[in-house]
Amino acid sequence: MQKYTLFEEYITLGKVLKELGLIATGGQAKLFLAEHEGQIFYNGEAENRRGKKLRDGDTLEFPNFNLSVTFEKATDEAIKEHEADKIEEARVKALVKKLNTENKSQKPKKKQAPRFPGRK
Repeated sequence: MQKYTLFEEYITLGKVLKELGLIATGGQAKLFLAEHEGQIFYNGEAENRRGKKLRDGDTLEFPNFNLSVTFEKATDEAIKEHEADKIEEARVKALVKKLNTENKSQKPKKKQAPRFPGRK
């Protein structure tokens, strides 16, 4: 059984499918759930709604994939660490964006071919 730590109050079934690597994009959730209707179980009952909210204590089972996931709320320490990671990620993204902007403005402009009168 796999444990999934929740840093928010809940996560939707569609997002879980993506994070577990069962689908590549969120848009594929509807198709995946249609193809596996009756084969995904939320707390023991069949579930196929991609917007289904999964909360602390819930269990999600995928018998065809031999996968069972239990959801648990993150500890206060884990939440602090997660928030610090998000802040650092945002800082790095902003730095990369700034460097890319500076780099772009330093590139020499391409020379345009000379224009001759009477030619377009």
